[in-house]
Amino acid sequence: MTGAAPLVSVIVPTFNRERHLRQCLRSALDQTYPHLEVIVVDDGSTDGTPYLMAELQAEDSRLKYVYQSNAGVSAARNTALRHAQGDMIAFLDSDDAWLPWKLELQVAALQAQPEVGMIWTDMSAIDEAGEQLHERFLRRMYGAYSSLKKPLFEQQATIETGSRQVQVRYGNIAGPMFHGNLVHTSTVLLRASRAREAGFFKEAMRRGGEDYAFHLKTCRLGSVAFIDLPSVLYRIGANDQLTHRRNQLPFAQAFMETLNEEARRTDLPLPLPRQELDKIYAEAYSWLGGELVEADRRLEAAGHLLQSLRRQPKNWFAWRQLVRCAVSDSLYLSLRKTKSAVKRLLGKRPAQPAMETA
Repeated sequence: MTGAAPLVSVIVPTFNRERHLRQCLRSALDQTYPHLEVIVVDDGSTDGTPYLMAELQAEDSRLKYVYQSNAGVSAARNTALRHAQGDMIAFLDSDDAWLPWKLELQVAALQAQPEVGMIWTDMSAIDEAGEQLHERFLRRMYGAYSSLKKPLFEQQATIETGSRQVQVRYGNIAGPMFHGNLVHTSTVLLRASRAREAGFFKEAMRRGGEDYAFHLKTCRLGSVAFIDLPSVLYRIGANDQLTHRRNQLPFAQAFMETLNEEARRTDLPLPLPRQELDKIYAEAYSWLGGELVEADRRLEAAGHLLQSLRRQPKNWFAWRQLVRCAVSDSLYLSLRKTKSAVKRLLGKRPAQPAMETA
């Protein structure tokens, strides 16, 4: 790296995570890249977090602590953004941890590519006890990767830091990001200038979806980059927000809200063909309609499912959910069982003997 080393502001929102917070903060403070400040915003914890923070602050002056009344993770991140003094911004959730070389590698990549405003990486998944569940979890966690029809990036470069040499892929991915989130927040490093241009996290999205809204805005503003190495240990708990059944409706609603907001922007060109956007809308209406059926809000669900079918008439999931809107659960279950029985019966039919010919 050339010139003065940029200061990185590490943003850590927390709420009653005392049991994991020490490991999280040590993973940031022990980075091989030392030019950083760590801003912990305590979103109203009632456990021993304040006492732990007092202990850790006495050990390292780079650690800053802000306490606020509970307002949600977006509000906590926004508070930290207002306090940040760094040239670059990194996010770290308080139950996750970084590998020691994460920031060094990402800072080097951003300095080597001045046009790139944000960089993220893969991640590994661990359980509550810290045991590894999946070495590579990013593509497993974010289903939007499965919708990609071609490689995400066409450009790449090699960077070296110490004894490590890695490939960095970069370019504009605004179009693919409309299909869904591809970026995990704890893996991100972005320039403070890009963060200011993107704006704050949406504080109204308290049950999920705020990350996608922020990252989509970030990606629409210019080039981003990706290192295909896990740099984060992502902890999956019993109440994991992204996978818990009760959170799927808020996620579907937040996705639709973000899609509408970004598709209607007039200050930026639409980064994908209108036909492709219609297909994304069809899937979004189908997802939202299905979640509303699960919540027994069937009249509301039917409207969204019809919107999906108007754009994608062969969306069989939407058709099935529309049938559920029109019949009782018991009748729908009977129909499904009858269909399965018929399929099994047809599958067991002996093959007809070939007709002999004279």
